[in-house]
Amino acid sequence: MPSSLSSSLPRESLETPVSASLPAPQPMAANAVGIGLKFQHMQALVHLAHSVHSAQSAQSAQAPDFLELHAENYMNAGGPLQDRLDELARCYPLSVHGVGLSLGSAEGIDPAHLERLARLVDHLNPALVSEHLAWSRLDGHSYNDLLPVPLTEESLRVLGDNIARTQDRLGRRLLVENPSLYVSLDNRFSETEFLQRLVDTTGCGLLFDVNNAYISAANLGRDLDAYLDEVPWAAVGEWHLAGHSLDAAGELYIDDHGSAVSEPVWQRYRQVLARRPGLPTLIEWDNRVPTLERWMQEVGLARRHQHTAHGPDADASTTLAASASAQATGRAP
Repeated sequence: MPSSLSSSLPRESLETPVSASLPAPQPMAANAVGIGLKFQHMQALVHLAHSVHSAQSAQSAQAPDFLELHAENYMNAGGPLQDRLDELARCYPLSVHGVGLSLGSAEGIDPAHLERLARLVDHLNPALVSEHLAWSRLDGHSYNDLLPVPLTEESLRVLGDNIARTQDRLGRRLLVENPSLYVSLDNRFSETEFLQRLVDTTGCGLLFDVNNAYISAANLGRDLDAYLDEVPWAAVGEWHLAGHSLDAAGELYIDDHGSAVSEPVWQRYRQVLARRPGLPTLIEWDNRVPTLERWMQEVGLARRHQHTAHGPDADASTTLAASASAQATGRAP
């Protein structure tokens, strides 16, 4: 882990009281499949968790193995919303996924935003924490987009400093997600080489979004097989899957998280599972959010694809306790 950078945070933010951490949930199971946490599903997920505990067999297949929440939605939670979130944290392993830290920002990370993220992570004690290889903040303004980072030596230094500062404040390893791309930039490195250098210089891990890899290859004319051969798989700690769409001209793939996972992405998912067996998989669905029952159908599909990729002898009872401990410390292609 890089040397301490916490002294750069404002003293008042460091002294903000933090509520006691929730007890750690049971370790995330190998090949766990989770869904995003949405407000409209919170009560049903609590009920489902209690049903699973009281009648294991039939109900367990209807429940996600973990929940992933967007950090910014809960940084200022309080009252009944906080109570419900805490109840869910006692029922399910959690993953905290940031979307606004702006790791690629040349002006550095907003210390207040990092402190809010740290308080949330300290309180929820999630199994995983992740963010994006992107920037979204400039001159004090935040943008509602994950903007691409040129893969250059300067960007490597900027991201390295920002990731190191984040990991130092959180006291754990951060997973950095591969981007979805729509235009080619003037890059010095290939994406896979850049990711490897980030891992080497910061000790961070990677969140590999299969849908992002698929649509980036389609949009940029990238050889996806060659790209997959060069990904630093040893650093990957989680899979993401999501739906995508085409723009009005039918030419550009859009990572809109507004539909079911496409068959070509499922095919690539089966392909990459052999690269890093046992990792958790998150099914994203952030727009046109479906019913919980429909979302769980996608979870069932992911489990069947895992079974196909790993075979019937895959040990679903193996846990990711060691990984969780390390987190706490340390056209179409």
